[in-house]
Amino acid sequence: MTIRRKLILLYAGLIAIVIIFFGLGVFSVIRATWIETVDATLRETADQVIKNSDSYPVGEFGAPTRIVLVLPQLDIFRASNILVQAWAPDAEGHFELRAQSDNLRDYAQPLDQNALMATTAQVTTVKKDNAEVRVMTVPLRVTGQENVFGLIQVADSLDTVNQATSRLSLFMLGGGILAVLASLGLGYWLSDQTLRPIEALTEAADNIATAKDLETRLTWNGPMDELGRLTVVFNRMMDRLEHLFTAQRRLVADVSHELRTPLTAIRGNLDLVRRYGMDDTSLEAMHSEAERMSRMVDDLLLLARADYGNLVIDMTEIDADTVVTDVFKEARILAKDRNLLIRIHHIEPVRLKGNSDRLKQLLLNLVSNAIKFTPDGGQIGLSLRQAGREAVFQVSDTGVGIEAEDIAHIFDRFYQADTSRTRVTNSGGAGLGLSIAKWIVEAHGGTIEVKSRPNIETVFTVRIPTIEQTFPLVSEDGQSYSSMALQKLGLSRRKTPVDGMIERR
Repeated sequence: MTIRRKLILLYAGLIAIVIIFFGLGVFSVIRATWIETVDATLRETADQVIKNSDSYPVGEFGAPTRIVLVLPQLDIFRASNILVQAWAPDAEGHFELRAQSDNLRDYAQPLDQNALMATTAQVTTVKKDNAEVRVMTVPLRVTGQENVFGLIQVADSLDTVNQATSRLSLFMLGGGILAVLASLGLGYWLSDQTLRPIEALTEAADNIATAKDLETRLTWNGPMDELGRLTVVFNRMMDRLEHLFTAQRRLVADVSHELRTPLTAIRGNLDLVRRYGMDDTSLEAMHSEAERMSRMVDDLLLLARADYGNLVIDMTEIDADTVVTDVFKEARILAKDRNLLIRIHHIEPVRLKGNSDRLKQLLLNLVSNAIKFTPDGGQIGLSLRQAGREAVFQVSDTGVGIEAEDIAHIFDRFYQADTSRTRVTNSGGAGLGLSIAKWIVEAHGGTIEVKSRPNIETVFTVRIPTIEQTFPLVSEDGQSYSSMALQKLGLSRRKTPVDGMIERR
C-alpha cells in the first residue's frame, strides 16, 4: 500500500470516527431532550390531578373509619393524546380502576402493570399495541397518612419522538456518508499536495541513478517547513555528491597520470638494463622513481584513512617552539645542496595541545614545498608567535609565487599550478603535501591560509588554538626568548636588511 493511499484512508477513517462519535452524541442528547419534554408534560398533568383530588373519612357502625378519595374529571387535565388512569386498592388490597380519560374508554388494563405496586413516583417506557408509550406512575396519599390510597398513571405515546429521531438518524447517516466521501476527496488533494515534493525528490534521485546527472537540483517556492528543509538538504547533499564525484574522477585521473610517469621511467630503464646490462645510472633512476611512487602511495593511504575517520591523532601538551627549531634544523639539511637563505623571523614560547610528529610533518611539507619553488639566491623564513589564544606559524619564501586563481585550489589533492608555479628542482612530489598539511591543521582545530605575490613573496599562515601561556617572553637579564632560542641553535643575531631576521646558509 502506497503512502498516498495510507494517508487518504487514515484521513477518511479519522473523519468517519469523529462523525460517528459526534453523531451518536448529538442523537443521544436530542432524543433525551425530547423525552424529557414528554416527561415534563406527564409530570405537570399528574400534579394537576393530584391537586384537584379530595378525600374525606367515612364511618360505619361496627367498622373502622375509611378514607374516601374523590377524583376530579380527568379529561379536563389531559393535554392532547395524554392518557390518564386512576387506580385504588379494594378491601383485599387489589388495585381496581376507578377512573380514566375518555380516550381510554374501551381499555381496562393498567398502562403499566408493574408500576401498580410503586410507593414512589416513577417513569417507564412500555409497549402498547406495538407502540412505545411513556408512563408516569404517581402514588396518592392523604395528608397525615402513610398508606397509599391510590395511583395516578399518566401516559403519552412516543411515536412523534421516534419518528423525529428516525428522520434525524437518516439525516445524520446521509450527512456522515457525504462527509466521509468529501474527506476522501480532500484527503486525496492534501496527499497530492503533500507528496508532490517527495515525488520530485524521487524523480530526481531516479534521474541521478539512471542518467548519472549530478547537476539536478530542486526548486522550492513554499514555506520553509519540513518539505522545504528536505529540499534544501537534498540540494546541499547533491552539491556535496557532485563535488565528491568530481574530486574522485580528478583523483583517479591524476593518480593514473602520476603513476604513469614513474612506471614509464622504470620500464624504460629496465629495457636499457635488458639491452646493455645494469649500470649505476639506471639503477639510481629506478630507485628514485620507486621511492617517489612509494611516497605517493603512503600519502594517499594517509589521506584515505583520514577521510574515513580511521586515523586518530594522539594529542598531548607540547612546546610549539621546540617543533619549529627541529623543523629549522631539518630545513637546513634539505637545502644543503641549494644556495638558499634559511631564516627564523621570530620565535616565542607557545604551548598547545597537539601531536608534535604531525605538526613537524605539517611544517616540513610547507618548507619542502618552499624549497622546490624557490630559485637559488632566494630566502625561506620560519616564525612562531602567540596571538591571543592561537599559535601562529608562518612559512614564507621568495619563490615564483601562486597566481590568484590557483590559491582557491592549492590545497586540493594532486593540484599543481605548473603554469604559474614552476618547480625549480625535479625532486619527487605528486601534489599531496599541501592536502596533508591542511588535514593536519584541521585535525588540530586550526586554520591555514596562503597569501602570495608572484615572484616576490608567498606566506603560508597556520593558526592553532593554544593553552595558557606559562613562559616569559623576556628573561631576567632582559634577553628575549627568541635570542635565547637562536643561541641554542648555534646561531647569532646580526643586522640584515630586514630587522630581526636570522641568516643561515
